[in-house]
Amino acid sequence: MSKKEPTYPLKALDKSLAILEILSRENSPLSIAQLSERLGIYPSTIHRILDTLRYWGYVEQDPVTQRYQLGLKVLELSTAKLQGMELVKEAASYLKQLREQSNETVHLAVLDEGEVLYLDKEESPQSIRMVSQVGRRLPAHCTGLGKVLLANLDEEEQEKIIEEKGLPRFTESTITDKKKLREELSKARHQGFAEDREEHEQDVHCLAAPIKDHSGKVIAAISVSLPSFRMNASKRRKLKETLIQMGENISKRLGYNRTRGTTSMY
Repeated sequence: MSKKEPTYPLKALDKSLAILEILSRENSPLSIAQLSERLGIYPSTIHRILDTLRYWGYVEQDPVTQRYQLGLKVLELSTAKLQGMELVKEAASYLKQLREQSNETVHLAVLDEGEVLYLDKEESPQSIRMVSQVGRRLPAHCTGLGKVLLANLDEEEQEKIIEEKGLPRFTESTITDKKKLREELSKARHQGFAEDREEHEQDVHCLAAPIKDHSGKVIAAISVSLPSFRMNASKRRKLKETLIQMGENISKRLGYNRTRGTTSMY
């Protein structure tokens, strides 16, 4: 979704935040030259900003490669924010229950700026499992969580996200056709859950169900992710039923009541 421009923009702050955003999306540290090239900012300016961010703990510099990555201060801030969220607090025990029942990796996520943002997770105890992290962002069109969240937007909002983010291909199974995606979203809304069949990561299967607030609006989603070789018809059916129930339980904790006449997607 489009951001509202600030009334009184501060160029130095804009550049600092742009650096942090770039570093947050990378899997490996970046050099000053790389940051300069990606952001179109002079290396000398990048260096001064990084020096300040390093002082405050928001970035760290590798002493060997001289490259930069996010610092622990960013983690402290994000953890404090997540711990203060009612949704994360209320969902925590249910995520643990779901992990214990499924023996697989469980996620809680919301739709933020047209992308799936992981708020919390419970790791599978099994040696072969999906690797993920809180704070990670994923595309919405090819993930179970994303499909559930997109399915409950109106068509205009869906179209804005699709136009802005596109439908990039990640695997052979990724849906890259708008018509097929809309059919998938309609199906997800009707059946009460969504599925990612190796659409974002090869050999990873995911099922997801919605979470609603007191007004009946879908505000988040919960999912179970597992290696495809552990998925079969019986397990899929059990996971689907458990996920939908867990989604309803969390929704009730947030004040949702199906008997009030709110529209349910279940």
